[in-house]
Amino acid sequence: MSGGWIWSPSSSPGSEAGVVTRLGDERGVALILGLVVLMTLSALALAFLAVSALEPRISRNLHDASRARWLAEAGMELGYGLLAATADGDGAWSAFMTASTADAPWVDLPSLERAVLPGLTPTEGTCTVSIRNDPRTADGVIVRSAGTVNTTTRTIEVAVRRLVVRSESDPTGRVRPIVADWREF
Repeated sequence: MSGGWIWSPSSSPGSEAGVVTRLGDERGVALILGLVVLMTLSALALAFLAVSALEPRISRNLHDASRARWLAEAGMELGYGLLAATADGDGAWSAFMTASTADAPWVDLPSLERAVLPGLTPTEGTCTVSIRNDPRTADGVIVRSAGTVNTTTRTIEVAVRRLVVRSESDPTGRVRPIVADWREF
């Protein structure tokens, strides 16, 4: 036989510990094995490069989502302050709700439609605050604030109700807006 060698144990007593026999020609096996290892390492390197190319996009999306939520929260604070400052004598927000219809119940608050917050530019994000009557209660509204950065938008809704606070010095009471519920989308 020509080629490589193989060892096999001997089963007959008194003979050598094992017999070595030659196999077929094995030239070129190292080349094939080396190419397989090289292709495997190249595939792993390409996979790592593909994953590393996605990391900046994932990071940017997380940044935009966080910033959009912050803008939505800031818009909510601005909207809440505007509601508290402009409530009617009885604490109602009827001046804002005049544009509300059954087909379009949401009304954008003045100056808070695609508003740019102080200290920011439009490219850093905007917020839009709108309100509607709360269908679950007669004495409140739902305030919706949407923060947008690039193509990412986060929305927060808050149910605001009027609460009459009475004291000994003011028995008729003062109307105060309170947050009754909070939802995030």
